[in-house]
Amino acid sequence: MRFAFVVSSGLGYQISNLFQTENSFEEFNQALEYLRENGFDGVELNLHFDDELKLSKIRKSIHDSKLKLAAVGTGLVYGQEKLSFTNSDQNERTRALSIVKRLLEFASSENASLIIGSVRGRTETKDAPTQLRDCLIECDAAAKRQGTRIALEAINRYETNFLNNADEVSAFIETSKLSSTGILLDTFHMNIEEQSIEETIRGNKSKLIHFHIADSNRWPPGYGHLRIEDSLHLLRDLNYEGWVSAETLPKPNNIEAVKATAQFLKAHNFMET
Repeated sequence: MRFAFVVSSGLGYQISNLFQTENSFEEFNQALEYLRENGFDGVELNLHFDDELKLSKIRKSIHDSKLKLAAVGTGLVYGQEKLSFTNSDQNERTRALSIVKRLLEFASSENASLIIGSVRGRTETKDAPTQLRDCLIECDAAAKRQGTRIALEAINRYETNFLNNADEVSAFIETSKLSSTGILLDTFHMNIEEQSIEETIRGNKSKLIHFHIADSNRWPPGYGHLRIEDSLHLLRDLNYEGWVSAETLPKPNNIEAVKATAQFLKAHNFMET
């Protein structure tokens, strides 16, 4: 397993107006340095644009930091741009798909996976499941051509109204015949939706592409009641070789969130001291 920390304008190491100003790029470089100093192998990003200049600058920053890009999230395409794969306006769906496919190319160029979470939108019309399936089939085909993978996330019922648990995501992948798409499991979401976190991990080991950790209150590990170490031990026992990203709230603050997560991983012998 390799460990990453999310840097975004929301969750993780939070930088306001990330990649929208020169100052935010400077803060990003500082964040990458702090992640490296604390023992992380990589960084996970959540992006919402297909601006080539910005993507090139991001790539250079990551390369200079000696970290790896673990994954590219697309939730902010929905969160900030209000675009989704299930928007009733076909032009809006087309624009969402265009941005996501460009971010897929960016992820592929860095040997990273692409995360499909909130960008799927909500099932507010009877056509929504079909619209989502059509978009994901197109993304899946592109991922196959580029030799990368898509991680479809199970997100709890309070944030979206479908594909809330691992069984639903797994069934959707199978019925849609998505050969380059797997599952992203997240301890925070599983704590809400699954009967057993460990059994969910065990039952989806063949489809598991990416893994998120956050405690029961979405703070860093150790601030809530989840035994995240048990989940990580199970992943190790199952020979999971993918990325584990901390996607926590920036609590108590950015620096302490990174430090606390690293200390937790070191205390349980998942990260070298």
